[in-house]
Amino acid sequence: MLAVSSSAVLVRWADASPVALAFWRTLGGAVLLAAAARRSTAGPSRDQWRGIAVAGLALGVHFATWLASLELTSVAASVTLVSTAPLMIAGALAAAGRSPGPRTWTAIGLALAGTVIITGADALAGGDGGSSNAGSALLGDGLALVGAAAMAVYLLTGDRLRGSLSTADYASRTYGVAAASMLVVAVVLGIDLVGYDRTTWLAVAGMIIGPQLLGHTVLNLLLRRLGSVTVSVALLVEPLGAATMVWLLFGDVPPLGAWIGGPLVVAAVGMQITTTPAADRSRSHAVDRKVQG
Repeated sequence: MLAVSSSAVLVRWADASPVALAFWRTLGGAVLLAAAARRSTAGPSRDQWRGIAVAGLALGVHFATWLASLELTSVAASVTLVSTAPLMIAGALAAAGRSPGPRTWTAIGLALAGTVIITGADALAGGDGGSSNAGSALLGDGLALVGAAAMAVYLLTGDRLRGSLSTADYASRTYGVAAASMLVVAVVLGIDLVGYDRTTWLAVAGMIIGPQLLGHTVLNLLLRRLGSVTVSVALLVEPLGAATMVWLLFGDVPPLGAWIGGPLVVAAVGMQITTTPAADRSRSHAVDRKVQG
């Protein structure tokens, strides 16, 4: 999560569109992991390729819709709504016949409450951007929810495939599909992907090594052991980690809400990790496979 949270710092150093940064980080991750993926004795089956395509497109949709929502609605609304991914995953498990335990639901509720406090305080402090047009804000809210659903699909699909594919096999191909989808978005929107200064390219390299390889790839590795619910709850630490890093490096003191809501998010992650026994994780994986079809 430290690696994932470093994305906010690197974005501030980079003079490039967030869509371009998402393209380069996923492409770089795919290329660097490709060599390790080639060492596998057998490539993915046709069914596994379908799952990889779904996961990669879901990751691309998550990036595209969430970044777009930030331009249309308030940051507080966007962050809060995109943070409902754990709730969607838990709901999918419940619909499949195995609802998470009460402590998991409590952890999700605690994490969402902490996120609302953090983002709400930022809005009240005047640090919130976004459109003032009601129609645009409603569209932005909808895109943020789509981004949350896409992240839920990405994690559920990865949880299923990680039982039969190595991390390198799964991640390299998924990142490649995500990069292709971000390339389409960049072309449609006319976003420049090259011509950056040295600092921006160094930031891009940092995003590939940090948020992508040490962040998302490690989360994909942990899906097999922790399950999609726990990983999605852990992702809610990102805003807190990002705010802390920005504070330490740039001197931007987090608002009061971060000091109140932050501990709630951390407590929620701790509760979820320490109360999910190995047996429940195995059963959760079986249900996730059922949800994905």
